[in-house]
Amino acid sequence: MGANVVQVTPQGDRIETLTHGERWFLDAFTVMQLPGGCMNRLCDMSQAVRVVSVLKQAGIAATYTHVLLRAVALALLRCPDSHQLVCGYQRLHPGRVDIGLSVAGQTSYAPVLVIEHAPEKTLPKLVKFLQDAVPQTRDKEQRDLEGMKRNGWLIPIGFLRRAILRLLGRMFWFRRKLVGTFQVTCVRQVDSVTPLTFYSGAALGAGEVRERVIAVQGRPEVRPTMILTMSFDHRALDGRLTSALLETIATILESDELQREVEQELGLPSIVAAERDPSVPALANAARSASAPAALTASAGAGE
Repeated sequence: MGANVVQVTPQGDRIETLTHGERWFLDAFTVMQLPGGCMNRLCDMSQAVRVVSVLKQAGIAATYTHVLLRAVALALLRCPDSHQLVCGYQRLHPGRVDIGLSVAGQTSYAPVLVIEHAPEKTLPKLVKFLQDAVPQTRDKEQRDLEGMKRNGWLIPIGFLRRAILRLLGRMFWFRRKLVGTFQVTCVRQVDSVTPLTFYSGAALGAGEVRERVIAVQGRPEVRPTMILTMSFDHRALDGRLTSALLETIATILESDELQREVEQELGLPSIVAAERDPSVPALANAARSASAPAALTASAGAGE
């Protein structure tokens, strides 16, 4: 039996009904342990250091979190097969990228800030967006907690609450509103972060940027690095699709793509060009400045 494809929403989302054969796998996953996996990738953040330095010199308070979010947004756009969710007997292929960023809040249940249409926000725009949206997310969490304290008694029976939550959990619109279509968690002062519970098809955890010895063209070098950990729901993704997405994120971070994007948007002289042609003094000085170790002090905390 083939899958039924239904076109919905003006954003171009595509929802298909899973075949009865696929439902056997979903039912098996339901009665057994929650299916999932995770994989790690050590990423050279030398280029990210430069990007953060260029933005800060332009008066833009960027962090590694912003750079990572930009790379994730572009990677999801380039890996559409790695961007999907499964609820009940349906699979969602999102027509737009909405990234959910975990934000430190009042409880252990970190509120999630959903960045809608994430690929449309370049790094300077993303920095401005988070500066405004993070405080609003924390305020909303406080209001929601107060509302739950006042009205929680309306459904006092546990199985009714769980039934409602199960029903909502099977609805794509609820998951999207809650966490977007892909989740990101960044935590300072740790080497790596592994998301274990998430409501999207996959979630990315990132630790702090630290200096480590890595092999560069066969030689050991000390470089700023970040450990990226991708957890995924086996009902929606397999290891091949997840690794393709993770590798695309790392490739963007390790290339000069984001630096060129920032220079072009801000109308700055190209530091990338200066490195290739050191005979231009002004550009060469800018290149050395952007590579300075001081840029390593940029923070990689969640929701900054």
